[in-house]
Amino acid sequence: MHFEYARCLRPCFGEVVCGDGTFIKQVEHGVLVGILDVLGHGPEAHELARLCEQWLEENSSEDIGWMLKSLHEHIRGSRGTAITMAFLGNDGQAQCITIGNTVMRKLGKDCFTFPAQAGTLGIILRSIRIETFSFKSDDVFVFATDGIQEHIAANDILLERRNTLNQMVANLLSRFGKLYDDATCLAIKCTL
Repeated sequence: MHFEYARCLRPCFGEVVCGDGTFIKQVEHGVLVGILDVLGHGPEAHELARLCEQWLEENSSEDIGWMLKSLHEHIRGSRGTAITMAFLGNDGQAQCITIGNTVMRKLGKDCFTFPAQAGTLGIILRSIRIETFSFKSDDVFVFATDGIQEHIAANDILLERRNTLNQMVANLLSRFGKLYDDATCLAIKCTL
């Protein structure tokens, strides 16, 4: 499978570093993609986001449930993070988990937002519900932290499909980003 991606992030107004993070890694049977939003802003949030990114890189697995449970234990007692993690398989089969207020949308012939579950990694994680789905070649997945408005009209997102992924994430951040929160948007397109 071939994939291309783009990401755009911005710290909260008045801060110089961002407490959001992203993760993308090709593995044997597909690609792992994630976005995280550490609670709060500033240097402490930034440090925890970098720690989470490094841990995900070093402990990558196609078993995303195991990854998130293990990361939860690794950062237990921290300020915590919301996270969305997905595994997009070479065979067009995929899984995703959204914990907290990060968002994942699938843009194909239609626009679909994957449901989130309550919790905060590092603080409280009751159970993990894994969403399974299929995707087609050239479907686009858009991930966002809560620094991007949650309720964006499907047409506004679908209109961005005509742009490059770099233009798409920059436009979504510019148009729908909240000034007083860290804001991150990531888009990935897989060609089977």
